[in-house]
Amino acid sequence: MDLIPFDLGTWAACAAIIFGAYVVFGITTFGAAMFAVPLLAMFFPLAFVLPMCVLIDVCAALAMGSRFSRQADRGELAWMAPSSLAGALAGVTLLVTLSQAWLLGVLGAFLCLYGVYSGLAPAPTRGIPRHPWAVVSGFCGGAAGTLFGVGAPPYAVYLSRRLTDVTALRATLSNMVLLSTSIRTLVFIGGGLMLADRVVGALLLVPCALAGTALGHRIQLGVSRRALLRAISFMLVLIGASLLLRAWRWTA
Repeated sequence: MDLIPFDLGTWAACAAIIFGAYVVFGITTFGAAMFAVPLLAMFFPLAFVLPMCVLIDVCAALAMGSRFSRQADRGELAWMAPSSLAGALAGVTLLVTLSQAWLLGVLGAFLCLYGVYSGLAPAPTRGIPRHPWAVVSGFCGGAAGTLFGVGAPPYAVYLSRRLTDVTALRATLSNMVLLSTSIRTLVFIGGGLMLADRVVGALLLVPCALAGTALGHRIQLGVSRRALLRAISFMLVLIGASLLLRAWRWTA
């Protein structure tokens, strides 16, 4: 495949998108792809965006995961990681067989629904059983990660209802994101989607992601988590609605 043409204005916009998305990641330990993937999909095909973003995710997750790994709940990770691999394999199969208009429509609907849910849901409470929900969340996150680049929400919903300690929650979610993105990278390589242009794009944007992650980590203690999540929810609904509109125009 030919390399994606380099256009300075386009890549400057992509750099700003990645920086902003990873500021959110630095604060919450997830959520970068929910902003980056749909916005970058305005410029490039999803088959280009998803492998590129997963390489960026690995770098950012390593930066965050290296800080929190000791506090992670390894029991949760042991149950979620294998099912995440199974979900990733299922997701990449659908990615190479479905049309981009359909994928954008589903991604838009997913972001709208998750945005509404996370904005209206009451504060999470502990009490759901590990079995079967660890396996379900792992599979759904793995599939959504390879199919849409947004695998963290199922992990976050599950873990927020299992872990009450904020440090343990951030650590476990951060390490699950690292495991998930590593699995996704291997699946994309095996599926023949990790081509040279994706790698070049990731190399151009990784510095922006790391800078955003560092800034987000610094300001996390000064931001109300609940207020931030509500703002993120509103933005996700707007982005999802724009993708639904774009998918509808493509099919009209």
